[in-house]
Amino acid sequence: MPDYLPTETRLLERLSANDSRAFEDIYNYYFPEVINFSLKYLGDRQAAEDITIETFVKLWDRRTAIAPDSNLRGLLYTIARNACLNHLRNEERLLRRHQELARLEEAAATAGDITTIRTDIYHRLYQEIALLPGKMPQIMQLSLKGLRNNEIADLTGISEKTVRNLKTEAIKQLRTKLLKQELLFLLILLAR
Repeated sequence: MPDYLPTETRLLERLSANDSRAFEDIYNYYFPEVINFSLKYLGDRQAAEDITIETFVKLWDRRTAIAPDSNLRGLLYTIARNACLNHLRNEERLLRRHQELARLEEAAATAGDITTIRTDIYHRLYQEIALLPGKMPQIMQLSLKGLRNNEIADLTGISEKTVRNLKTEAIKQLRTKLLKQELLFLLILLAR
């Protein structure tokens, strides 16, 4: 740790006392390390940046529960590692869902219904997106068009962090709604 920064113990004491300057010092010093650590896990710069920011948000949220004698670097790496593993599990789950959808599309293609099914799926998805509150529908529609968080932030005039938070909440809400309907959707496919 450079000479201009206080010891980790002192930084953690100040952090637990809600000292935002201590948080800034920790953030500025450890951000490059945590992003490189996350990048090694994920191999995706944007995802590593998101995980790193999430790591520091969690540090701030947990600041009052952190013991001053904690290993700060180890704590940050643990938070980042867990977030990376969660991200990879979610990516794997998403890949399995895409593979299942591809299998269903292939099965439907043999019956000549692929266009109808794809249209129905997108129509249902966009209906659910339209029911989301606030700016979430706009953010999700731009995201589905392939725009990244920073591009969405520029277009909507809100911060990238707010875009990320709203997108995360929208995905949670959509996942809950669509998972409830998924069984019905599969039954409809099997009945054709």
